[in-house]
Amino acid sequence: MTRPPRAARHLVIALWALIGLWAGSAWSQSPVVAASDTPAPRVVQLHGQLEADRILEVHVDGLTAWSLKPGHAPWRLVPYLDSRALAGLYPIAVDLRNATLQFHLRITPDNRSTWDHLLSPLTFGRPVRFSVGLEQQDPFETRFTLEGGQAVLTVLNPRWMALAAFVVLMFAGAFCALAVRTPLLMERVVCAQGLPALRFSLAKVQLALWFFVVFGAFLVIWLATGNFDTINSAIVATLGISAGTAVGDAYIKSARPLATQPLTEPIPMPGWVLGRFFGELVSDGEGYSIYRFQMLAWTVALVVVFLADVYDDLDMPSFGPELLYLLGLSSGTFVAHRMPEVLRDHARADSVTPPSPAAGPWPDSSAAAPPLPHAAPAASPWGRTS
Repeated sequence: MTRPPRAARHLVIALWALIGLWAGSAWSQSPVVAASDTPAPRVVQLHGQLEADRILEVHVDGLTAWSLKPGHAPWRLVPYLDSRALAGLYPIAVDLRNATLQFHLRITPDNRSTWDHLLSPLTFGRPVRFSVGLEQQDPFETRFTLEGGQAVLTVLNPRWMALAAFVVLMFAGAFCALAVRTPLLMERVVCAQGLPALRFSLAKVQLALWFFVVFGAFLVIWLATGNFDTINSAIVATLGISAGTAVGDAYIKSARPLATQPLTEPIPMPGWVLGRFFGELVSDGEGYSIYRFQMLAWTVALVVVFLADVYDDLDMPSFGPELLYLLGLSSGTFVAHRMPEVLRDHARADSVTPPSPAAGPWPDSSAAAPPLPHAAPAASPWGRTS
């Protein structure tokens, strides 16, 4: 039997090898072709309000097919706002039949920094890019892009903000009415002529200013974030310093009441003039005072920093210990220099009002006091004599 030539055998083997390689290549590439035919997931619809502490339903095209692949767990998806993942905010409900996810947009310690970025600066609402995806991976495609402006994040709910504004304005209106009609922000002093008068109190104004600033910021932060545990130790210390200043000032004045003449008529309320208001805050009976000016300047500076920080970061600022020491030092200097002012008021009152015999400086108050020298009766500021 004649054997085929060696060259022919080699040619047949080469042909069979080429056929095997072509078949293996086609088989290995067939899954890739099938995978490329599967559409990528895409966020197409939102149901609910995009706002903190609200329930939001998200419809994702291709979610069912995506979940069939290994490592693709729909329960591990999180919302993405402006390409920032809300860490740990997993779905509370997954419906693969309808390709929907439900999220409770809560603010947690894991995602608080992301929410602080999204909710500031303060506004009623602003457009965002919304999508979902696995953490530390690219989010799904979405039709809610920033350019389209179809997804609007509510920062401040208008209805709740109107209610909070009404509460703040109600308290502010009542306070202003009392401040205009009564000496709520004033203190009783003795003028250079020895007559009683009313002037604005720096300690009371500082206490009222810090109260309304902290009260308003507390309401705004609570409405925007739902967090009411925002008062930190630095804010408590700031309020304590302002309250301590007012208490110390009142204690110094009450240590020895003014011995002015008995008033037959109330002291007239001075008019509210802006120049007079600021002039009396930074001056005493002898003129402008540096310790009053520095206390007012530091108070205004810290209030501006406080409001700017709340507007930008939507959180109560945390003043450092050095800044609190500085505020306490300025307030303490003011209280310490109040003693000479009070002594000066007493000297003016004593110069026009003779001491009462029953309260005189004699050891035995029951003994008869020595007769006073004859003098013309002092003129009363109300046109009568004492």
